Amino acid sequence: MAAALANDSPKYRNSLICCSPRSVEDASRSSSSTSGCVSADESIDSNYIPKSIANKKLKIHSAATREDIEKAITQCKELVLSSPQCSDERKWLVRYLVELRLRLEDLKDNDGQLRAKVTIKGHHFEQQINISNRKQYCDHCSGVIWSIVQSSYICTDCGYVCHYKCVDDVCRVCAHVVMTEKGHFEMNICPEKGLAAQDYKCAECQTTLTFKDSWNEPRLCDYTGMYFCTTCHWNDLFAIPARVIHNWDWDKRYVSRLAYQMLTLSWSRPYIDIENINSKLFSFIAELEWVHKMRRDLEWMRRYLCACAEGTNLLSPLFMQLGDVNKKYSMSHLQAINDGSLETQLTELTEICRTHITKCALCSGKGYLCEVCGNNEILYPFDSGAIMCDRCNSMYHRGCWLRKGQKCLKCIRVDERKKLHVTDDVDTTSEYEIDKFVQ
Repeated sequence: MAAALANDSPKYRNSLICCSPRSVEDASRSSSSTSGCVSADESIDSNYIPKSIANKKLKIHSAATREDIEKAITQCKELVLSSPQCSDERKWLVRYLVELRLRLEDLKDNDGQLRAKVTIKGHHFEQQINISNRKQYCDHCSGVIWSIVQSSYICTDCGYVCHYKCVDDVCRVCAHVVMTEKGHFEMNICPEKGLAAQDYKCAECQTTLTFKDSWNEPRLCDYTGMYFCTTCHWNDLFAIPARVIHNWDWDKRYVSRLAYQMLTLSWSRPYIDIENINSKLFSFIAELEWVHKMRRDLEWMRRYLCACAEGTNLLSPLFMQLGDVNKKYSMSHLQAINDGSLETQLTELTEICRTHITKCALCSGKGYLCEVCGNNEILYPFDSGAIMCDRCNSMYHRGCWLRKGQKCLKCIRVDERKKLHVTDDVDTTSEYEIDKFVQ
């Protein structure tokens, strides 16, 4: 019985309840059935109909009325009695009959009308009409959502899925709202405070947690450092941003459902400022340092391309993400750096942009000439063989810059002019002060 319950709901995955010596994968493939006929096999699809009764037209639409469901219940009862005992057909019919009755209760609670949209705890729920064949679980009760008979809602912002009957009892704030208000990831590695700090209750639903009850064991979320019950923590695996930034550790660890939705939602958002959090990471990860340099080059290229009518066509979504001036990274960028895919994309992108800037009459006219050697070679801020003055943005060849003792000729001229201007001002001010004193 315990194995059947563990297979039927994700809340019991890898839990203490799974005391069978078999692995979790073997347990998930196993099936159990009683004389009644309800199977907990994980491989059963909620939209599957046995071939023997496929032509009975039992499957109802998600927007079916109360009368349609009552007719389906009556027909299903007759088929249960006429089906062979302990057959796959009867197992499916019994399960379907139970779900039809649950669906009928849902309609009775709301006077036969289903709410198309519901807003609660920051969620914007909409009724699921065209549901895929993928098996779904309710984020509130962790039970299976039988899409052929049960109405369900999904949050359009964070993807929270729940039964129709569970929508009014949702206690989890929308992950989209949480991450929008926070605006950054948790950068402390598993900031655990202990169960005593939570008053031995689940951080989300406030269910009492105890190690004595194996059915409701406390589970630690590696992202938030808080403990959750098995209903709010399904042992989902995810890479932790804090471990990536501090240790470049991409191993996946167990997180709660709230953390899983927050990380999934914010995976492509540029929240991470590596220069302020852990600037030493650039010296240890060569690929990251190379991408960081390419981002500075893209920032200069963007200034050229934005002022050119033809160059704006080269501003791809990847260019706009990496050429941004905030120099922040998203987890998807860091993952692409770790996989090596971002290096190839950046190389192709920079070559295309460099070719346009050097050959375009408008863009190339905004280049620089080296004042030391005086040749006609045009220099750009993104050239590897050129160096820019931090004060006046003048460009020099690296060799010319070193020959002049790393001193900018333009800055020297400006300083000399300022000294002459200050001397003239002092003389004029002295005369004015004397005249004012005499008066």
